[in-house]
Order: sequence, then structure tokens, then C-alpha cells
Amino acid sequence: MTSITVAQRHAKRGILPVSIFLVIMLLLSACGADPQTQQQANSSKADLDRLISQAQSIGIPGTMLKPIIQQEAALTHSSAPLTIFSGQPATNYYNNLALRYQLLAVQVRGMQTQVTQQFDYRAALDIQDLENALAQRQAQNFIEAKTFSKQLTQYQNQLAKAQYPKDYTQISYNAKQSTLALQLLGPAYDNLMALQKNIEQLQASRVDTTALNQQYQQDLQLFRNANKPEDFSQLIDQSTTQLQATADFSIQAIPYVGAAKLREFSADIIKLKQYGQNTTNYEHSLNADQTALAQARSINDFLKVSSQIDRDTSSLQIALTAGYASYLLKQYNQEVSSWGNAHQYHDPVDGGTYNLDYEYGSNGTGPDGNAALQYAQSTQQPSDYQSAIDTINGNFLLLRAHEADYNDKTPYNQPHATDIQLMKHYNVYGSNGGQVLVVSLIEQALRFYNNGKLIRAFPIVSGQYLKHSVCSGIPLWRLLLP
Repeated sequence: MTSITVAQRHAKRGILPVSIFLVIMLLLSACGADPQTQQQANSSKADLDRLISQAQSIGIPGTMLKPIIQQEAALTHSSAPLTIFSGQPATNYYNNLALRYQLLAVQVRGMQTQVTQQFDYRAALDIQDLENALAQRQAQNFIEAKTFSKQLTQYQNQLAKAQYPKDYTQISYNAKQSTLALQLLGPAYDNLMALQKNIEQLQASRVDTTALNQQYQQDLQLFRNANKPEDFSQLIDQSTTQLQATADFSIQAIPYVGAAKLREFSADIIKLKQYGQNTTNYEHSLNADQTALAQARSINDFLKVSSQIDRDTSSLQIALTAGYASYLLKQYNQEVSSWGNAHQYHDPVDGGTYNLDYEYGSNGTGPDGNAALQYAQSTQQPSDYQSAIDTINGNFLLLRAHEADYNDKTPYNQPHATDIQLMKHYNVYGSNGGQVLVVSLIEQALRFYNNGKLIRAFPIVSGQYLKHSVCSGIPLWRLLLP
């Protein structure tokens, strides 16, 4: 009886765990999440992964994608709640998970569109910066600008075909590199000019400069072939070292260099006197420098004298520039007066006699030069004097073209030599010159050019002596660019 009872107890103990296990399995199988929602969540994640991979492949920066990738990782490492009595919490979890993946996918799509537009705009701005830098170097007549003009055309063509951020990123990088190269072109050129000037000074002092000339020619060839920032940087470093070496060499030849500087100083004084300026103080400085150089014996003596000559020469430069501006304006006014007095028109209606170049005198562009010079005299800045000189030279150019046009018997509806000359001067002649209107007041004619070729010509009535032409700002011609 005892053995039967023990067996029954063992049987009961085995049945209880099995029963509990079966109950738990039934509860779990009855309360699991909806398989369809799990599949939707997995599908949404796969779609998001595909979009992220695509965004990375087209060049969306990783820093911009990082927050989305981190959010996805957090969602991926989350888990559904444990369900016992109902599967709805798990179903809700997967529905929410799918929705979160979908929202992140929307962000990626929006980012692709936004970044593409931003990078497109940025590339266009970088190309515009390159255009501006190139125009500056072209205006300075650097023949090396042709290389960068080809690069600009290449980048513009690439921009027209670009589709993805990575395309625009590469275009921006290339444009910035070309712009930087054009910026470095200036310092590299300045170094070459300084090196050339040092060599010329040594040559004038009868110093053997064969080796220096060879270095300069090699540098010049490197300058001609340079098309990347690193090319110009290397040249700047190399030429800077050569300039220092040349300076060290010059110290050994200071007596000769000093004599050459004095000759240059003397020549500038002669120029200043030709411009009608007082040169007494500068002549005293020249005499003192000549005496000091003759009495110098040591290197320190020569260095001191050389520095004094440099200071005296430098002080003369502002006066020389100011004197030249005044001299040039006087020459301009004299030519306007003399040519006008020799070429006049008698009006039978009012009985008056009028100079044919009145548009360049006090009733035209003449005051431009006067105003520019007066402004420079008020500021005493070399750059303002140079600006006045540029203004007067520009008026001189147009005046002489006006005079040449007077003697040109070419019919008004045919290309004129003065037209070609001016278009070349202002860099608007040739296959890329664009549209240009040339107004010849002496002929009373307007000629329309396109890329250097005459398209149409028209007779005009531009104005009267007391009611001058609307084109009096540029008497001979006027540019109207598209």
C-alpha cells in the first residue's frame, strides 16, 4: 500500500510542470503579433535601407545621413513587448515600427531633393566665382587665362549634365581649385616681376646674371604651364627663395646696385621736371645720396646708403604719379582744343562756329578727368592718382579714335578700323565678343556688331552743341552687352 502511494506522488509531481508548460505554450501561441504587421515592418526597414544606400551612392554627405541612420539603429535594436493574454500590444508595436521606418524614408527622399538643389546652387555660385576671377585675369591680359577659360567651359558643360549631389560636389571642388589657382597666379607673377627687376638692376650694374637669367626662364616656363593651385604654390615658394638669394647676392654688389638706383632716381627727377613739377628737394636728396655712396667703405655703409636711396625714390613716386596725372590732363585738354580749333563746323542758321570734338571738352567727357584728378589731390592716395590717369587715358583713347574716324572715308555702313581697335581694346571682339553697339558721333552713325561682325548700320541724330548727345558719357562709342 505504501509503494503505490509513493508512485502516485511521483506521477503527480511530473504532471504539474508539464501542465504549466503546455498552458504557457497555448497562451503564447494564442496571443502572438499579427504576422502581416511584422512583414510590413520588415518591408519598411528594407525600403529605408535601400533609400539610405542610394543616398550614399549619389553623394549625400554622411554627416547629414547620420541622424537618420542612428534613429534606424535604435528602432532595429528595440523589441516587441511580451504578450500573454493578448497579441494586440505586439501588433501595435510592429505597426508603429513600420510607420517610423516609413517616416525616416520620407526624410531620406526629401533630403535627396533638398541636397541636390543646394549642391546645384552651390556649384553654380562656385562657377560664378571662377568666372569673376577669370575675367579679372583676362582684363590684366594674362595669356595664361586661356587655360582656365577652357576649364570654365568644361565645368559649365558638366553642370548642365549633372544629376546627383556627387556630381555637383566634384564640380564645386574643381571650380574652387581653378579659382584658387587664378588667385595664386597674381603673387606668382609678382615674384617673377620682382626677380626680373632685380636681375635687370644687377645687369645695369654690369654684374654677371647668367645663372639668374636661367632660373628666371625656368620659373617663367613653370608659370606658363601652371594650371593647379599646387603648381603656383610651388612656384611661389621657389621664386621666394630665389628672391632671397638674389637679395643676398645684391648685398655683395651693392656699390653697383646703388649706382643703378641713383641713375633711376635721377631719371625720375627728370621726368618730374618734364611734368612741370618742382624738383628742388629731390635734386638735393640725389646730390646727398651720390656723395654718401662715393664715401661708403663698409658693407654697413653701403646698406645704409642703399636704404636711403630707396626711401628717397619711394617718396618721389607719389609726386611722380601726381605730376604725370596733371601733365596728362593738360596734354588731353590741349589736344581737344587744338584739334577742335582746326576742325570746326560753321552753322549757317545761327552763324556760330563749333568744334567737332566738343563732346570731349568741357561740354562732354573733359570734366571726368578734372574731377578724378581733383579727388586724387584731396586724398593724396597713389591709387586715386592712378585711377585719374586711367580715366584720362580712356578719354584720350576715344578722342584719338574720334580723330581717326574723321579722316576715315569708309562708308558708314561698313566696318571701321576704329571700331575694331576699340572692341579689341575692351576685349569684346571675336567669336565670343557678344553684341556691341558702336556710336560714331563724327559720322552720326550707329553700327551693331555681333561677335565682331557687323550686322546693321543706322544713321542717327545724336545731339547739338548746347543739347549734347545722350552718349556724351562715352562720346565715340557705347557698349550694350546682353
